[in-house]
Amino acid sequence: MSYRVPDRFRARVRVGTAVVAPLSGHHRLGVVVAADADDDRAREEIRDLAEDLSLPADLVELCELISEITAVPLPTVLRAALPPGLDAARYRMLDPAPGWPWSAGSLVGRAILKRTLGREGLREAETEGRVMLVPAPPARKTVEWVVPEEGPVPDLSRAPRQRKLFESLEIREAGCTTSTLLSETGASRSALRELVRKGAVRILRLPEPAPVFTTRGDGSIADLVPFLRGAEQVVGRGGAWLWRMPTGEQREAIAAVARLTLDAGERTLVLVPEIESAERLVSYLSSTLPSGHAVASYHSGLGKDRAVLHQAARAGEVDVLVGTRTAALLPLAGLGTICVADEPNEAHRAAPGYEGLPIHVRDVALERGRIEGAGVVCLSPFPSLALYARKYTGRARVRELRAREVPSWPTVRILDLRGSGALLSSDLLDACRRLLDDGGRVGVVASRLGYATALTCNRCGRVRSCPTCDIPLTLHDSTDYLVCGRCGFRERTSQGCRTCGAHRASPTGLGVERLREELSAALGEQVGLITADQRYLQDAPLVVGTARSILDSEWDAVVLPDADDLFLGSGINAAERAFRLVYGAAEATLGVLLVQTRLPEHHALQTAARGDYPAFAAAELPRLRALGYPPFVHLASLILEGPEDAVKLAVESRLRPALEPGIDMSAPVPLRSAGGPPAWRVLLRSGDRAAAASAGALAARSAAQTRGLKVRVEVDPEEV
Repeated sequence: MSYRVPDRFRARVRVGTAVVAPLSGHHRLGVVVAADADDDRAREEIRDLAEDLSLPADLVELCELISEITAVPLPTVLRAALPPGLDAARYRMLDPAPGWPWSAGSLVGRAILKRTLGREGLREAETEGRVMLVPAPPARKTVEWVVPEEGPVPDLSRAPRQRKLFESLEIREAGCTTSTLLSETGASRSALRELVRKGAVRILRLPEPAPVFTTRGDGSIADLVPFLRGAEQVVGRGGAWLWRMPTGEQREAIAAVARLTLDAGERTLVLVPEIESAERLVSYLSSTLPSGHAVASYHSGLGKDRAVLHQAARAGEVDVLVGTRTAALLPLAGLGTICVADEPNEAHRAAPGYEGLPIHVRDVALERGRIEGAGVVCLSPFPSLALYARKYTGRARVRELRAREVPSWPTVRILDLRGSGALLSSDLLDACRRLLDDGGRVGVVASRLGYATALTCNRCGRVRSCPTCDIPLTLHDSTDYLVCGRCGFRERTSQGCRTCGAHRASPTGLGVERLREELSAALGEQVGLITADQRYLQDAPLVVGTARSILDSEWDAVVLPDADDLFLGSGINAAERAFRLVYGAAEATLGVLLVQTRLPEHHALQTAARGDYPAFAAAELPRLRALGYPPFVHLASLILEGPEDAVKLAVESRLRPALEPGIDMSAPVPLRSAGGPPAWRVLLRSGDRAAAASAGALAARSAAQTRGLKVRVEVDPEEV
């Protein structure tokens, strides 16, 4: 929307300025995204400025780019960069009409105004300038704050508790909260009241401070020395980098980058996948970095404190900010470096229905670093292929720092199940018995989903795959068909193996409960359970659980009893996810890693077993390029919910005719249903990400015109 800028505001309006402007007769919050000297076409003018909410111009440019490559409307992206909990329905009375129950200057909510004045009455009040929208972050709570009074120090020699309170307060020039002071000193409120009576201190009601921690390190760099040379290549030089290193060393590497960034007078943004990771890293950085710097975490668990931190970061009051994906667009003043920890983790991208934008923070960080001139370093022992491929191509080209080797690697035993229909081989059970007899602890990783996803031939071990797309066919619900998730190819489960002709096949995917029962019966042991929702006998010598729960700890041995469920996943990036999991299992193993499979020669398994990421990438990237898969092309995934007839009508009559040249479209593929409405996926493919996003948005608009059909679009999903 275009608006004229009144002369009184002209010197203060720029790209990124937050303004109040009329839209359909009502005041709305807006952000200036472009300035044009020719404003003759604008019919209305902005009414006011909301400068406390304004964004840096660089951040607006980043938001426009994200909107372009994700098919997410620009207002939605800009809103993600504004303070959370923003109150955009608050008005100030400028010229109340006679009879109104409010005085000039008072603040009133939109709901109350509508209830009192009516919808049209509120529209008139806004048009006539009687009220003005004044959007603001959520109000901060007030707390009791103790500050020392100026003047002579009172004689407290005969009041030791009061003296302890006063001495603790003296070292804080700005004072501190009452609760903090009493907690640290163990004194009572009566002692504090006596200090107030003597005129030594006073108690105020002030806004609650931002949850920012002051670093308390002694300046030692002994633990950081191995990482400083790599950090020096990033800090002050800009550019995008990937740094392969063991998972357990990432915090020291981040500390080294933050230390050098602080020395350069700039600030660091660290993006982590989970809230727990953020809290642990903030604690470590607070105790490691030189004293006197401000460190804070930023995530959804902070509630209203996020808005306070948003303002503190914008004002330059935070030197190192550690946050989850919602922090990627935080307006951090003086940004020098961005670190992306555990880069390939899929939690770095918002899934449908969760807070955040549907784009991996890796991509946001790379583009933000390019726009703002900040250095970006992505850390992981196994970078995503989407990042690794950028070494050779891509808008934000990535360079690689010297990799850090794993200090020790476990023994890896691959147990070949070809020719066997057994769930658990005798070799696996014997190995578990020996480990348990020796007092070892064994972690067993079960299928996360708990149902069969693919079929493998019992004779030759070949997977039933699509002849065109070279991805495993998946069992579709309880039908007798295997389906390709990309092109829709179908074949009966009873069809024989194309390689050897055998008709006996085994499904992949051992569920947690079944695996516990099988192990307990075979070994005569009580078996523990660890999942995200359940904990049972978790200290037992033998524990079964999901990958995330098991691999978060160290074990004498780790067992992958159904590796084929990993390698034969139906996703285009199934081999990459399988490599990461086997590698992560090896990192969590102190002694031996046991892997059962009917595909012992699979390149992802062989390279992960020896911890050789470059060899895996060298084998997998050419395969993906030859098939025309990401990261060499870009996809727009359309999920269509509704009757099959409506889906076919939308695809053939609306989507296909609307596509531009150079955009490929798959056939509709039915998705698994868990009691919800029937759904199909259509994939659009293009060599250009913005083109894929544009095609996806256009296709979604076209399909939405079909009655009874709901459409959701996602560009470059992490898993297809």
